[in-house]
Amino acid sequence: MSTAANPTTIHVLVVEDHEDDFRYLAFLLGRSGTANYHLSWASSYAAGQAMLRQGGFDVGLFDYRLGGGTGLDLLREAHETGCTIPIILLTGHDSAEVDQEASQAGAADYLCKTGLTGTELERTIRYAMRHAAMTTALRQSQQQLELFMRSVPCAVGIRDQQGQLLFQNELFARYFKDGGLLERVGPSSFVEALPYSQGDRHWLVNSFAMVNAEGQRLQGFAAIDISERVRMENELRRTTSLLSSIMRSLPAIAGRLDASGRVVEAQGSGLDRTGLAPENLLGRVFAAQYPPSAMAIAQALQGESANFSLTGKVGAQEWQVEFFVTADSDRAGGAAFFGRDVTERRWLEQRLLTISDAEQQRIGADLHDGLGQQLTGMACLAAALRDRLKKTTPAEAENADLIARLASESVAQSRALARGLCPVQLEKNSLTSALEDLTYQAQLLHGSECRFRAEGAPPQCEHLAAIHLYRITQEAIHNAARHGGAKHILVHLAPKAGQYCLTIKDDGRGFDLNAARAATGSGLRLMSYRANMIGGTFSAESSPERGTQVSVLFTSASAK
Repeated sequence: MSTAANPTTIHVLVVEDHEDDFRYLAFLLGRSGTANYHLSWASSYAAGQAMLRQGGFDVGLFDYRLGGGTGLDLLREAHETGCTIPIILLTGHDSAEVDQEASQAGAADYLCKTGLTGTELERTIRYAMRHAAMTTALRQSQQQLELFMRSVPCAVGIRDQQGQLLFQNELFARYFKDGGLLERVGPSSFVEALPYSQGDRHWLVNSFAMVNAEGQRLQGFAAIDISERVRMENELRRTTSLLSSIMRSLPAIAGRLDASGRVVEAQGSGLDRTGLAPENLLGRVFAAQYPPSAMAIAQALQGESANFSLTGKVGAQEWQVEFFVTADSDRAGGAAFFGRDVTERRWLEQRLLTISDAEQQRIGADLHDGLGQQLTGMACLAAALRDRLKKTTPAEAENADLIARLASESVAQSRALARGLCPVQLEKNSLTSALEDLTYQAQLLHGSECRFRAEGAPPQCEHLAAIHLYRITQEAIHNAARHGGAKHILVHLAPKAGQYCLTIKDDGRGFDLNAARAATGSGLRLMSYRANMIGGTFSAESSPERGTQVSVLFTSASAK
């Protein structure tokens, strides 16, 4: 707001062909105490045109008679060229006809110069400028609204109670010109989220009541194009139906776990005979129902992936289900699982492993009873020859002694190999005794310090399960000594949270686990496979120059 100390400057264009009248207007406005009026004088119609093109004015005072034309003509020309300043028409005498004509032409006001006072002129200018500002703001709002209506990604229309369309944006005109929607929704009806289809195009329509400035009741329409959403929903429905059909026919189950390990979703009826049916799992903590899965599920809930196996019996028939569980990318903190029946495959694989182990035992027995006995005989003969040669040819006696010692060392190595291939301790005693003997023989075979430590009561394992655990330990020791260059190897067997944990730890060179899994070697894969065969969980930790640790978590029940 302007003050006397800081008055506003108002630029006024005066189009007046009489200089005296211009000076009179300047005199009236020069006495103002509320604003500074800066007057620019155009003395003719042509001069007025030029100054309007120049611009920079807040208000215009146009005389009605200008010689080459009238102030009304100049007013109309200004509006046609987009001039938005308020223009006040001045005449030398009152005329009702001129007043009406000025109003129709868009003049802000009409004043008679005869008897005009400064207060009246200033008030007229002030009101005209205020009205022009409001009109400009309204016009801008209208333009913005029209721009919004044209750009909004939905079809918008307005009609009166007689059904006549008063407004429609481009989308509405393009898709609803046939009138089908307007016929379906009467002028007095109002709907929310009404589905409306046109072939492959689908809409969600809302109609609502409106009232214009004159109080006329109108009906508005806003239709959102949901064609893409409908297409995606149909595609999802088809995919879901296909997957459901597959899951019903496959011997498998899939689902999701929340952050606490509780089953929140499960599909697949192919494993119902095992008890792994969706209705038996939903709402329950998976690891509480099946403890052998606890470690793998814990790894998955921490953002990793893991495998575990479950075994059981239905009557006299055994079953085995292999699960893969991984972090759920769609549910923060949860996990997704997939289980499949591998009973038949595991039976065949078990037969192959059994045949392989039997062949190893046969070779071990041949080493012990055949080659071992022959090497023992050779060592005895060499020792006897050494003793005879000592009296006659001492030099040859030394060679005979060397042969005897090499033969004795070969006997020890062949026996160690035989005991590894044919673990007699597993046949006669427990897994604990067999592992202790394995570490002792490993020291002889590899030259590394290999120790065994057991805690708690030993696990009760069937012979086949004990062989798998023995072979896992044997493979881990072999890798540590031969490939890792380990100097110290520790085999540890102890109870852990209702289960048993077999750990083989070394101080060797270590390796990159990801690279090892991608390599063609079968060591890690075979150890993991053997662990799965007994329903256990295999894990490996290693990094270059930091040694390696492999673990098998199993239960006596799973080992059986």
